[in-house]
Amino acid sequence: MPYAYFWGCFIPARFPFLEKSTRVVLGNLGVDVGDLDGFTCCPETSVLKPAEERTWLLAAARNLAIAETRGLDLVTPCNGCYLTLKTVAAKLSADAAALAQVNQALQRVGLELNGRIRVYHLIEFLHDVVGVTTIRSAVTKPLTDLRIAVHYGCHMLRPSSAIGFDDARHPTKFDNLVRALGAVSEEYDTKLMCCGGALSPVGSAEEAAAMARMKLVELKSRKVDAMTLSCPNCLMQYDVNQFQMLRRGEQLGVPVLYYTELLGLAMGLEPEELGVSMHKVGVEPFLAAFAALHGGAPQLPHLDMGAVQRCAECGACVHDCPVVRVDDGFNPNTVMKRLALGDVDALLTSPDIWKCVDCYVCAELCPQNFGMDKAFEVLRAEAQARGIRPSGTAAQLAAFAKAGRLSEVAEGPRRKLGLPPGPKSAIDDLRVLLADSAE
Repeated sequence: MPYAYFWGCFIPARFPFLEKSTRVVLGNLGVDVGDLDGFTCCPETSVLKPAEERTWLLAAARNLAIAETRGLDLVTPCNGCYLTLKTVAAKLSADAAALAQVNQALQRVGLELNGRIRVYHLIEFLHDVVGVTTIRSAVTKPLTDLRIAVHYGCHMLRPSSAIGFDDARHPTKFDNLVRALGAVSEEYDTKLMCCGGALSPVGSAEEAAAMARMKLVELKSRKVDAMTLSCPNCLMQYDVNQFQMLRRGEQLGVPVLYYTELLGLAMGLEPEELGVSMHKVGVEPFLAAFAALHGGAPQLPHLDMGAVQRCAECGACVHDCPVVRVDDGFNPNTVMKRLALGDVDALLTSPDIWKCVDCYVCAELCPQNFGMDKAFEVLRAEAQARGIRPSGTAAQLAAFAKAGRLSEVAEGPRRKLGLPPGPKSAIDDLRVLLADSAE
């Protein structure tokens, strides 16, 4: 394998689905990228470098030396790792005395660094090594005219003296990769603005959230279909922080996807193969728009799909559902997410749509005045219309059609209790009424 992944800390620990989509996509592109044992944190620049610059320098140099020993260039899907490894490589390349001091230390662990390998950001690798033409030719389900907002993130571009991947002021390469999928790369005012993620570890979480909110508010106003990025720290800001805003009642509704997820979908891979359901903020609106480009997804009448999507993203009342308390395999929010995605045909054959007991707890508690019961009611009605129903339901319908009741009157027990005969069912009138209604 001529290349090795450098995953960093965040992706394996917090966002393994990003690793999944990256591995699957590069594998399908036929790119030989593998794993090496022995790496540590890159290490992170904003916290460790000011405190222990020598430690930061030696740890990064050791990571580079491990790859160099195997003769493998590094590919990282993390802006922070890219910054550290590129900065250290550039520093040691320009300073022979510093490199000699580093190698003196590395000798103690049997390593040496000579600057013979390259460090690629995943986006750089896809653009400059795999190539836009190759990616375009791999697309089988283009994202035709979907409006995607690219977020480069600071350290994919800056400092340009060490990074040198693209024009730091007017970058185009990530945009080119988005256009290769058939999508429109949306221009917007805050495009090159920092996500603010470095503020959280230093006790400024509110300011970090405010910085993320600025970009999300702009993208909401522009009604983009999604934001795309390739940095786990930026994902933390725009996906996880946005979810916290949602829980506080702030509806921004901007789906955030890694580029490899977009690429995988455009290559014809299923969302489940890419792990996209693991985002904190649901990406179902984007997936529904994408599905509509390629045959569409069945929609249900009499159901506000916007409300369904908001319900799917919220999920606040899931644990108030009494059935969830006794059935570990049932999650009504999963049903809502599948419905928002347009997975109607599969849902109609799922036993889950019959597990709503019509207790209306969710309707009473819903902060959006919606309630999941509405969706379950519509799904069950559509299933009935297609002749899909549990056996018990079929028996009840047959009893009602026969006698206008779900069960016959038990005359024996009534006589024992001294009750009068049960009231007669006016089934003939009911049949006439229903026949007229059918006409």
